[in-house]
Amino acid sequence: RLVLGAAFALGGGAGLCLAARQRLREHSAAELPSGSLQLTLYQYKTCPFCSKVRAFLDYHGLPYEIVEVNPIMRKEIKFSSYRKVPILLANSGSPLQLNDSSVIISAIKTYLISRRNSLEEIVSFYPPVKTVTEKGKEVMEYENKYWLMLDDKETKRVYPVKEVRVEEMKWRKWADDWLVHLISPNVYRTPKEALASFDYIVREGKFGTLEGLFAKYVGAVAMFFVSKRLKKRHNLRDDVREDLYEAVNEWVKAVGKHRLFMGGNQPNLADLAVYGVLRVMEGLEAFDDMMAHTKIQPWYQRMEEVIEKS
Repeated sequence: RLVLGAAFALGGGAGLCLAARQRLREHSAAELPSGSLQLTLYQYKTCPFCSKVRAFLDYHGLPYEIVEVNPIMRKEIKFSSYRKVPILLANSGSPLQLNDSSVIISAIKTYLISRRNSLEEIVSFYPPVKTVTEKGKEVMEYENKYWLMLDDKETKRVYPVKEVRVEEMKWRKWADDWLVHLISPNVYRTPKEALASFDYIVREGKFGTLEGLFAKYVGAVAMFFVSKRLKKRHNLRDDVREDLYEAVNEWVKAVGKHRLFMGGNQPNLADLAVYGVLRVMEGLEAFDDMMAHTKIQPWYQRMEEVIEKS
């Protein structure tokens, strides 16, 4: 159970990974102007989907409170029937729970752009739907989660041409469906990397002393072997670094040489999603290799700077 808990902490149940080594700045949502959002983010610090949400909130300058969830007992989210993270509690007049990182981002972005509807009404546009995988496992998915629910006037203001919206949605989905699944096989690629990864997980996560010791050593061994199964499941090459390099360079090519970001002079939701996923490897060998062997560094540094400025 300890190992499984650590695994959920690393991937939010949809891909295992590590969090950024840089210190997470704590945000307080105690005092906000009247009519603005009161936000509380329930997270595993080492979850890529939580990292995406933090990148979005930070870039938009939205204050929020962080509640770190123990990945074993998850007592912090016992109030919720939805047992994954991130969970965002938002209060814009009445309390509301938002689930799924992409739904959280799309709903809050819609709310920031258009105040025609309440946040509760906006969230209703992303209904949960139970689906069954090829292996017969029942999972929860959310409809429309990459869409911003805007009227024609708002849409033209945010997306001057249709292709801009299509491109953003495509790469947001790519970050969830492909990029995030390259993290675990790379950060657990060797026993040494697996141990370094779990050492960081334990130090930065919310573990008890005995939980941490067990998770660090047993978890590192377990995840080294799990990463091999993940490599097979996602049809990765023997050297999983090559898949990571290829994906990252594909993103850089999509951004192009004549744009600072995919969003132009400022990041769009696709930029924030890709950055949020990639930064969970910071401080690890996989991250250093990625920086040295791909063309991602200039874009990545620009993302760091613009988010820090925000």
